[in-house]
Amino acid sequence: MNGFRKVCRWLHRELGFFAVGLTLVYAISGIAVNHVHHWDPSHASYVAGSRIEPPGDGETETVAPLVLERLALQEPVKETWRAGRDVLQVFVQDGTIDVNLVTGEVVRRGNEKRPLLYDVNFMHLNKGKAPWTGIADAYAAVLIVLAVTGIFLIKGRQGLVGRGGVLMLLGIVLPIVYAVLARRA
Repeated sequence: MNGFRKVCRWLHRELGFFAVGLTLVYAISGIAVNHVHHWDPSHASYVAGSRIEPPGDGETETVAPLVLERLALQEPVKETWRAGRDVLQVFVQDGTIDVNLVTGEVVRRGNEKRPLLYDVNFMHLNKGKAPWTGIADAYAAVLIVLAVTGIFLIKGRQGLVGRGGVLMLLGIVLPIVYAVLARRA
């Protein structure tokens, strides 16, 4: 058993160090996406105001090119729409820009990627598909090895036949109880 325990300890140590980065990715993202009903964990909304020289409230065909020129946007414009007599809406990739044609007031509403969280959620939710699927599957296999080797690391009352066994049993029972209760709800 000592040789087996030695191999378990070696595997657990080496794979444990390897798994740290991926574990942090999945843990941080897991917390974030668990609360998607409270917020968008990948994007932050923003509202920004500015002003341009008012083009006046002429015909849309005349006013829209003037507004776009004065906005001097760096990104492509999807569409423009006359939302009212005094308002032209400009649709861009990440949101909308409302321009008051009389006052020149500009209000931009949109979404931007949250630093770090967008990337970890992209990986956790496997939006990259094929390339990340292989990495995620390998990581899952590493977690299985870590779980199994961890069982045999400590002997005696602190290990599998004592406190460790009780904690392991709790970790197994918890998802089973939840699954049973969730089916009834």
